[in-house]
Amino acid sequence: MEAFSTRAFLLIFFPFLASCSLNYEQNKAVESSSPQFTLRTASFFRYEDNKVSFTLDSPRIEQYSSPPVTYVEDAVFSSYSEDGTLEAKGRCDLLGIGRAGNRDNSELSFYGTVVMEQPEEEMMLEGEALRWNRLSGRVASPASSVTTMTKGGLTLEGKGFSAREKGSEFSFASDVSGFIITDDEDEAGKEGK
Repeated sequence: MEAFSTRAFLLIFFPFLASCSLNYEQNKAVESSSPQFTLRTASFFRYEDNKVSFTLDSPRIEQYSSPPVTYVEDAVFSSYSEDGTLEAKGRCDLLGIGRAGNRDNSELSFYGTVVMEQPEEEMMLEGEALRWNRLSGRVASPASSVTTMTKGGLTLEGKGFSAREKGSEFSFASDVSGFIITDDEDEAGKEGK
């Protein structure tokens, strides 16, 4: 179907295009909307000191030059510490990797169904949009986006989530609700069964 509509477009508009002179300055925007390259069924492994530090799997990756950004479809990723311990893992429908200045991968934007976990911290974030700035170490969601944070027995849900990558500081801007499961409630639940 797509090939048919492209052919029909070319047959109808080719005579007009052949008689026009092109202004290449105007066509820069068209060129920048096309990816520099596309990778399909990709798996990446980043190594530091001969140890895996990061993995990424995706059915499709596209890189653009203007603005400099890479989009990763259905991303599944894991990050490891220097001793090989799993630090974080997650998945999202779309991952945008932006570049600021001379630093690559300085800002990561997660869209769609987003799940991020830190197993050692017993922490999980779930939402529709999250942005992580690697330079500042901040993780945040838009003011209108609902994010659920689970840490140990604490589960909170709200809009406008913000946290530091390291440490226990976090906040919600509005519409916060949640619950805490204590050890006493866990034991009472087990005894009642």
